[in-house]
Amino acid sequence: MTAVLDLAALADLSSETWLAFLAGRRWFPAGARAVRLVGAAKVGDAAALCLLAAEAERPWITQVLLRAQKVDGTGPEGHVPKRSIELPGTGVVLVDASDAPEVLEALAAALGAGAGFPGQGARWSARATAGLGDVGPLTGVRLIGGEQSNTAAVLGEAGVFKLFRRIEVGRHPEIELGRFLTARNFPYAPPLLAELTVDTGEGVAAAGVLHAFLPGRVDGWTYALGCADMTGPARALGAATRALHEALATDDEASGMATRAVVAADRARWVAGLRQTAASALGRLANRYRGLPTEIRALAEVAASRSEALLADAEERLRTAAGVQIRIHGDYHLGQCLYDPAAGQWAILDFEGEPTRPLAERSLRQLPQRDVAGMLRSFAYAGLVGKGGRAWEEATSAAFLAGYDAAARPGSQLPAAQASPLLRACVIERSYHELAYELDYRPDFAWVPLQSLVALSEASTLPAWPRASQF
Repeated sequence: MTAVLDLAALADLSSETWLAFLAGRRWFPAGARAVRLVGAAKVGDAAALCLLAAEAERPWITQVLLRAQKVDGTGPEGHVPKRSIELPGTGVVLVDASDAPEVLEALAAALGAGAGFPGQGARWSARATAGLGDVGPLTGVRLIGGEQSNTAAVLGEAGVFKLFRRIEVGRHPEIELGRFLTARNFPYAPPLLAELTVDTGEGVAAAGVLHAFLPGRVDGWTYALGCADMTGPARALGAATRALHEALATDDEASGMATRAVVAADRARWVAGLRQTAASALGRLANRYRGLPTEIRALAEVAASRSEALLADAEERLRTAAGVQIRIHGDYHLGQCLYDPAAGQWAILDFEGEPTRPLAERSLRQLPQRDVAGMLRSFAYAGLVGKGGRAWEEATSAAFLAGYDAAARPGSQLPAAQASPLLRACVIERSYHELAYELDYRPDFAWVPLQSLVALSEASTLPAWPRASQF
């Protein structure tokens, strides 16, 4: 017998119950102190979309997809959840439904029909584009990867649906850029097919998005880990990246994407952002230093002792920034790309920007070198994790940069990557961002950005490494 979900029961759940259910998930903020239900809507009889507000370092609204099942743990296909919420006196538990095919298919049906899910405190609505009618049925579900910053699933062989975990009122870059690139038939990104939004009571926010499915592709991270010689694919990825930046370097004011000149206020903003990112990372490092393994603590000592000189180097470069700024991908790495080995072609995905940053910040125009730096850091991760090592990383990075520069349009406003003094500043900032992320979510990987910061610092004029601990 299928369990039935009563929305009223959700309102009675305590903050402690929600925290126990959500803590430690990759998409939930570390250090959250309390959680309250903002709104919920039924998806069929046994599932619900929920909005939850978490008290964290800054205001945080998250979206959770739940389903009800019997308290003995039996669910669809014998699924046994790792964590659940028991509803007292009902014989029902709630589990995460992001791996439940029937729930995801119900969401997909609403997207196709342009329907919605009215609820208590919030209402979800769907909007389909003209392109949705050109694809096949959205039935049959295959999840993409494990628990990520969002939930993603392939629906049939037609579309890829992504359910956003972080919810913010305002224009969402994934939808904005998706509409822009789709309207221009951009060849290196899948077309946007549909959008899911939620009215939170304070405004409308993006809740999910459906893009066309691209068959025969493998994600770039997986491909890179198994590729002994990545230079050819990396050169092609560099060309695709440059094509993206050239497409976004537009004078189309109506699109909201028009290029802007770099002015003094932008340089000041970037310097302040660099300092804030580094301070956040180093603060976390100090707080968690004693819990790190000995070998990572040794790297932390060196990175911390050299941080001021390294930041001064990056700051000086940012103060000289000139030229133009554009909308960019914003969270660019191998996991955001798909590769077709047979055709040697890349597709670029996930234009939402870095999901831990505020929505308004993710929609700002930026230096294109930030995307280039993100991919170079991704090659560094792949070289270390995939055992290709430093030589693999250097060869892959050189090929990517060469492909990027060779694909420039005649008379392009955008700078060459290899000759840009700003690229190093962007790599430094990205490394500090990675350090904060790893310390929050994957502390065993903190050595990767620490190693980057130590290597980067060796090209700067540095004070002697102090004997006393930095922590």
